[in-house]
Amino acid sequence: MGSWKYVSTQDPTPLEHHCVRLYPLPSDITVERDVPIRTADGTILRANVYRPEGLEQCPVLVCVTPYGKDAGVDDYPVNFGELAESGNFVGELELSDQTAFEAPDPGYWVPRGYAVVVADLRGCFASDGRPRLLLGRIAADAADVIEWAAEQPWSTGKVGMAGVSHLATLQWYTAAQHPPHLAAFSPWEGITDPFRDTLSHGGIPETHFSDFWWRATQRGTRVPSASIRKISPWLWRRFPDRCRHVVGPPPFADITVPALVGASWSDQGPRTRGSITGYTQLGSPDKWLYTHGRKTWQMFYGAEALDVQRRFFDHFLKGEDNGFDEVPRVRLETRHDLRTYSERHESQWPLPNTRYVPLHLDHATGGLHPERSDEAVNARMFPVAGDELVFTTTFDEDTEISGHAALRLWVEAKDAKDMDLFVALKKIDPSGNEVRFEGHDGFEEGVVAHGWIRVSHRALDPEASTAYRPVIDPATYWPLSAGQIVPVDIEIMPHSTFFEAGSSLVLVITGQDFDTLPDIRHDDTINQGFHIVHAGGQYDSHLLLPVVPAAVSTVDVIDTAVSCESSGSCESSGSSEAAGSPDGLPVAWGPVFGRQHVRL
Repeated sequence: MGSWKYVSTQDPTPLEHHCVRLYPLPSDITVERDVPIRTADGTILRANVYRPEGLEQCPVLVCVTPYGKDAGVDDYPVNFGELAESGNFVGELELSDQTAFEAPDPGYWVPRGYAVVVADLRGCFASDGRPRLLLGRIAADAADVIEWAAEQPWSTGKVGMAGVSHLATLQWYTAAQHPPHLAAFSPWEGITDPFRDTLSHGGIPETHFSDFWWRATQRGTRVPSASIRKISPWLWRRFPDRCRHVVGPPPFADITVPALVGASWSDQGPRTRGSITGYTQLGSPDKWLYTHGRKTWQMFYGAEALDVQRRFFDHFLKGEDNGFDEVPRVRLETRHDLRTYSERHESQWPLPNTRYVPLHLDHATGGLHPERSDEAVNARMFPVAGDELVFTTTFDEDTEISGHAALRLWVEAKDAKDMDLFVALKKIDPSGNEVRFEGHDGFEEGVVAHGWIRVSHRALDPEASTAYRPVIDPATYWPLSAGQIVPVDIEIMPHSTFFEAGSSLVLVITGQDFDTLPDIRHDDTINQGFHIVHAGGQYDSHLLLPVVPAAVSTVDVIDTAVSCESSGSCESSGSSEAAGSPDGLPVAWGPVFGRQHVRL
């Protein structure tokens, strides 16, 4: 493959470190509390306004929060101390004592010439009205706040949005409302498709984070919603086709304002997928992607990312000619291990010249090989007992894996009508030790990447799927019958990871969660009995890896059935071998890589 010349950087954050420092808001900041904002239907929202002293006009950063505009660190929905006790470490976090949860810090932004407006959602904390449950309707209120901020005497009329996680999610839906004075937005690690990103991973209900998310967003509501909270999980599990429309993604292509999108490789359960999807589908001609593999809150509030956010807003809200429009569109951070990374800039995502390399599962050797075995071999595992299948490939040369991976498996459920599959990619160093990475909320025992699927939901969405990124259609239900062997295509979360010569990539397949992470769980599984995975012969079970070569000429592609253009997309040029599946049943649309061979 050739070798990139990496300059690695060591993150100085100690392992298992938890330190939250608060500093007082500077005295020269004017603070106005509970400022009334009238929405289009006459409901009064209330906001805190932080701005420079005097009446000098300045651009405005707006966020609308369900967590309480007045809530300090001790009242956040996440207790950082308890997180540390459970094994999730926030690292170094420095905030002013007026920073609302996951909102922009007025102690940073106001001294740099911005006003910050933090409003409570309708029906939450100080705001009037009944809570709105649909993100589109909540976003309509946020759009009203933007227009109000633009009309104030201390405002230049240029308004942006900032915030992380749920406050980033609301940015996507608000931008889709097209408020006239929204001039730029920076959604940092937000969800863009709640059903696929968070509520249901590959059709498997997520049972911990989704419950926390609901409780956190409802904690300040002034209208009881306990009955809704109880019935909602039942509804979306049994009627996914209807709930899919209730919590669908915003129309990304219609959003044209400048955007700086933050995405992490570490938050794969709720946020990685959504951030990348939002960026790639965003219609704005002025969009940037900032990726990292480190801690969410520490990065968002840290000097490195804040400097990029400030330059972005300075350019689009203040009109400064600071060269930001010339910055390459993708800042790529490639992980080496838990604290080591390298960075470079690229022109687009997926990365140009990515080669999607199929590695076929071999039960006889436990390996992943470019060539498919001629002999079909079956393997069984006991998902309830925690057994797993493991397949390994070792790299002869330094190799970068960056992008979307996919896994095709031919599977059979013995004595069952359905099955849940959990897959993980892991890195093993040349000495045989597993290399860990950052996970959700500061979990320091993460794997390289995750994938999930409930086999009855294996049908793919032809509009959302690509040859290298299968996306399920949750509205289609295909139960299994006795002895039926079916292909399933599993979306594996995007990432960027460096594998040194002599290190190995390991694919693990099982029937339950891998990690001990308490915040992301799938307790409502349907597994029983045996899982059978077929590989070899007519069964093209394989892992598709996005390999980034140092130069195109270093990859030897032979008899290619999939054309990978410089845009990073793949176009099938053959008919699926799955069309002749042994059981003759309908097969999910998916990647076709049966005749592509790449020499590693």
